[in-house]
Amino acid sequence: MVRPKSVLSDTGQELMDRVATAARATTAAETALHDAVDHARQAGIPWAIIGAAVGVSRQAAQQRFSRPAPGRLL
Repeated sequence: MVRPKSVLSDTGQELMDRVATAARATTAAETALHDAVDHARQAGIPWAIIGAAVGVSRQAAQQRFSRPAPGRLL
C-alpha cells in the first residue's frame, strides 16, 4: 500500500502501524468466528449452544451471525 507522506513522528507512525495491524487481526478473527458459526449451524447445532459459546443469548447470536461477517458480501 502506498502511504501519503506522514505528518506523524516515528513513534506516532509505529503506534498507528500497531492500530492498523490490530484492525486487520480483528477483521480476520471476526471472519473466522463467522465461518465457525456457519459450520456449526450446518451441522445442526442450535443457536442457544452457539450463543453460550460466545457469551451471548440465543437471540443475540442469531442476530449477529445470520448476517455476513463484516467486510463480506452475501
